[in-house]
Amino acid sequence: MSNDLEKTIDIHPVSFTPEVLARISPELSLQKHLSLGFRPSLKGFEEFREIQLNEDFLSRYGKEHKDNNIIGSNVLKCGDTFVVTTITGGIIEDSVVYKNMENELIGVDDIKSTDLSNYTSIYPVVEVERGRAGACTDEEMALSQRLYDYVLYSKILPKEALKVQPGIRITDNNNGNAKVIYPDSSDNSTLPDNVFQISKKWSYLLYAKIKVFSRTGPVFDLCWNSLMYALQSVQLPRAFVDERATDLKMTIRTKGRNATIRETYEILSDPCQQYSLRLHSENIAYASNYGIINLDPEAKITEENSDEDIDMDAIESVLLADLDTEAEENSVNSTISVISNSEGGLKHVSIFGGDAKITPEMLKKLLKLSQKRACYLEDEIK
Repeated sequence: MSNDLEKTIDIHPVSFTPEVLARISPELSLQKHLSLGFRPSLKGFEEFREIQLNEDFLSRYGKEHKDNNIIGSNVLKCGDTFVVTTITGGIIEDSVVYKNMENELIGVDDIKSTDLSNYTSIYPVVEVERGRAGACTDEEMALSQRLYDYVLYSKILPKEALKVQPGIRITDNNNGNAKVIYPDSSDNSTLPDNVFQISKKWSYLLYAKIKVFSRTGPVFDLCWNSLMYALQSVQLPRAFVDERATDLKMTIRTKGRNATIRETYEILSDPCQQYSLRLHSENIAYASNYGIINLDPEAKITEENSDEDIDMDAIESVLLADLDTEAEENSVNSTISVISNSEGGLKHVSIFGGDAKITPEMLKKLLKLSQKRACYLEDEIK
């Protein structure tokens, strides 16, 4: 019995590499780094990642890809994260029913119209690649909806810019050669005056597919910035109808009602002619994100200052710009997203409060940082 009591147990401290510690306890890893004055990514508290752009590389109007249906694209690299945005389009017929449905979606009264009714948005689909197939997640659907709403309420895309001005394809009866004449063409004087007076109206619809690879943090600001770059590269193809279809009408009979005559057209896209999408450039803005976190007093205790008195009740908050790494995304509960232009004009600000103390000085500082970041992002495309 005495021999058992004389046995001793040796306890050795267990140490982990920074990568393993970030997985086991991301909050502890983050606090240890912040107490030393830098972040897990070795950036400063208010330091942003640099970006690299590859503009319009995937578009059919680029040098290498001529056979796809992409009319605008952007590849954005920020740190280790890649965002690939491709924009495609379609043509729809304008109708009273469609306009009423759109007004209901954006909350515009039919009687009292607002400026918002003169703008439209793009229809985005966000996919965060995780190496496995499956249905879209709640986060992806929320990101897509946010992008749609923010483009609409930022008044970037006017409806007038998406109106289709169709041309007429005429065929020479002598040699059978066909050519397309548009309303603004110089050789349209040979056609009758009423040939371009088509009662139906059409508009372009824009769709964006945004894929995120190697995600390391929040992705909304990256998706928004990539979408802004892609929109500025969009080339809309011109559209036309055949001259033989300009006077084509279809009789529709319904039981118990008089026969109605409806015009019908087949509208086609011109693969050889296109023009740049006209955006309200003064409303284009770029996104940045921030986080505010309270420093843990215990994380400041080291072997050198273990004998010093540290106030455990003192709360000190720090502002982190451009959240990165899994530790920051999971541990920072107070986040702020800002969409601003290079002149300091704000398009959107969202604040998600957590346990950190947000002071007016922090808000002023992050607004100035957002303006500088917008200047940097705007210069990248020039």
